[in-house]
Amino acid sequence: MLVLWQLIRRPGIALAYTMNLIVRVRRGIFGPHRYPGDARRIMRASISDCWNGRCLTASCGHFHQFWTRDLCFSSVALARLSERYRDAVLRSLDWAIQTWRRRDSHVTTTIHYFDQPVDIFDYGVDCVPLVLAALRQLGAEELLARHRPWLLGEVAHYVDEVVDLRTGLVRSDRKYSAHRDTMVNRCNAYGNSMVALLAKTLRELGWEIPPALQPLAEDPQRLLMDEFWDERGYFVDERDDTRPSGEGNIWPFWTGVVTNPELLRQALAALETHGLTDPLPLKYEAIRRPETEPALIRFLMPDYQGATVWTSLGSMYMRLRHSLDPALAQPAIDRYREWIEREGVFWEVIDDQTRRRYWSSFITQSDEGMLWSSVFLDLLERPELPPPVLS
Repeated sequence: MLVLWQLIRRPGIALAYTMNLIVRVRRGIFGPHRYPGDARRIMRASISDCWNGRCLTASCGHFHQFWTRDLCFSSVALARLSERYRDAVLRSLDWAIQTWRRRDSHVTTTIHYFDQPVDIFDYGVDCVPLVLAALRQLGAEELLARHRPWLLGEVAHYVDEVVDLRTGLVRSDRKYSAHRDTMVNRCNAYGNSMVALLAKTLRELGWEIPPALQPLAEDPQRLLMDEFWDERGYFVDERDDTRPSGEGNIWPFWTGVVTNPELLRQALAALETHGLTDPLPLKYEAIRRPETEPALIRFLMPDYQGATVWTSLGSMYMRLRHSLDPALAQPAIDRYREWIEREGVFWEVIDDQTRRRYWSSFITQSDEGMLWSSVFLDLLERPELPPPVLS
């Protein structure tokens, strides 16, 4: 009854689920949409189809809504691909900020149909840092100036919600939405990368820095290195872990918080030796651990964000690997290009056993035509440039 009441109270969510079901039925009858041409043409066509007339959506499949995370971590790659894409990113962020303000909402992970802001599934540990970082990296001075008072209010709210004032770390007494959003996220390497990114971005903008973030603004990588770097040469996901995770060793570098190329070399090597890059990059973890999955996720979406291949992380991994050693990155790049052209679409998740799209049930299947394919497309089209990181 509670779920039904939520759907009635939030018609945008109800319509989103309805549209998701329609997409799945269409796929079941006709198969997924296939784009013609080589990998570059396929990705450009799907990115263009992510534009809905007002904003860029996370995909042209069943996530055809505004997702803060997906847009922002792809923003620099999109802007480098074309001025048209850069303009679309800025228009999307301006629309989202105006929607949040008009709806008297904080920054949320998602804006559903009927311009309804929603956090999926909790308050985003990454959304405010990513919005500010994307605007700064794209040189959006006019938007930053116009929305500055409201954005500073969101920074203050974020600090209240996320930061442990005693330690400067992400609070461990509550859950957050993160890149691995179907799992329980507390004080992990990903979240602390985002807190450090926010402190770094505020310093670079010359904006007022809340007291809790001031130590990080001076030394953004300090807490990550002190609390999450393992002497064996990689970041652990949580402080009591002993193994490297996919996201824990990508995001400190993709945020631009950690810039030491030797640390990057060690972290990527650890992902490779621990099996997170096989058969394709990149997995969250080498082997599925069902005991870490919430009960409903374990039932409906088994191994959705475990040992499956996530093409968002994979695209970032290949971009970072290429910056260190293009020859070492090339086999994975070739494998990605091969499956894109074989499938005619850029999948969200790939099954690590079959090397085909993830599919656990009619309800749960990989999305298609992801906006974040822009990160891989940028690698194919602009390999001579450094990775399109966030600071």
